[in-house]
Amino acid sequence: MEQKRVVPMFHVPDVQKTVDWYRGIGFDLTATYDDNAGGLSFAMMSFGAGEVMFSSGGRLSSHHRREVDLYAYTDDVDGFYAQIKDRVEIVEGPHNMFYGMREIIVRDLNGFWMTFGQQLAADALTPWPAVDAELLAPYAGKYTSDGGNAVVITIHEGRLLAFPDDGPGEFLMPAGTHTFTPTMTKAARVSFEGDAPLMQALVFEQPGGTMRFVREP
Repeated sequence: MEQKRVVPMFHVPDVQKTVDWYRGIGFDLTATYDDNAGGLSFAMMSFGAGEVMFSSGGRLSSHHRREVDLYAYTDDVDGFYAQIKDRVEIVEGPHNMFYGMREIIVRDLNGFWMTFGQQLAADALTPWPAVDAELLAPYAGKYTSDGGNAVVITIHEGRLLAFPDDGPGEFLMPAGTHTFTPTMTKAARVSFEGDAPLMQALVFEQPGGTMRFVREP
């Protein structure tokens, strides 16, 4: 059996309105079937080399995020953001992710998230030099707040990487002794308490609030 490609299909409440929305952000319509009532029962659309199908019978959702997302690759995330930001619901503006992509996230008219991503050069993502993992080892571990929130600090290619339980991972850029700046939240600061061989706590500060996390045994 020849393996060709995978194309996602979303069930939506109104295929025609969905087609109009996606056309408005640059998708092309490639195929349709009508519903014998003046509307559409199915449509296939493309974005560059990628394709997506929309079929009738879906429902709206009030959830912050639905069961599946779409991910589209582009070569100019910031330019694309400037074109669409006043016409769609923005979940997250331009930001760099730890896995080497610069992204924006939008929510479509049916509540589905769609991420547009652009490949980053390594030096754009982490412009500070890597260090020996042994120097970073005291920071690594799982830290928990009194409210039950948690963050895991890991080491990736000579740099610290933080994974909060309620958000995406992000690199921590050195800003002083035991102090770091999250690369996605530049107005924030992460300060570690303690010393080798293990830090005992970290404090996350940002405008509007401070949270303290204690290392788990």
